[in-house]
Amino acid sequence: MLKVKICGITNYDDALSATNLGADYLGFHLIKDSPKKVSDKMLKDVNEKLPPFVLAVGIFADSDQKTITKVVKKTGIKAVQLNGNETPEFCKALSISLGVKVLKYMKFTTVEELAQLQAYVGNVDYFVLDISSTDENGNISIVTDNLSTLENISVPCFITGGISSDNVEEIVEKYKPYAVEADSSIERLQRRKDFNKTAEFIKSAHSL
Repeated sequence: MLKVKICGITNYDDALSATNLGADYLGFHLIKDSPKKVSDKMLKDVNEKLPPFVLAVGIFADSDQKTITKVVKKTGIKAVQLNGNETPEFCKALSISLGVKVLKYMKFTTVEELAQLQAYVGNVDYFVLDISSTDENGNISIVTDNLSTLENISVPCFITGGISSDNVEEIVEKYKPYAVEADSSIERLQRRKDFNKTAEFIKSAHSL
């Protein structure tokens, strides 16, 4: 079945709701300047209450290994997502030293950019590919390039970027991903998810 990740979780209520609605992964921002950053304590408290089939993912960007190690040991999370310029070697070292699943985020706007993913094959567990594009007016659109290229990547892919219940079927049909992720498209406020939108997204994705 298609997996679902709800990202940008900032509070226990949203984490509980997403879990009860059937989310497979929950994403928590630990990036210093992120408006959705959570504390180590909050993440630890939530992670301890999650069922074993729901994976909490701590999201970092260009943090050093010492910082990530400290958070992982303090919170007990078993997966990290790297959103910065982390090298394949860094990803592999993190995976080995901490025994965590490693997700590598990449912005994807053209098929040509997929070439840079190859260096990470064998060094990460998953790719998180952002297919959204923002124009000068702040309008978000979704890339619809030759998506069949993804089929040649031997690493399972999460697809993210402007995905909602309205377009998830089209996205899955074109990309055939391992998982889909939603964040701002299912928000009520910047740090609060909309229960109905979250429910509809998870239901739509899991039906595919």
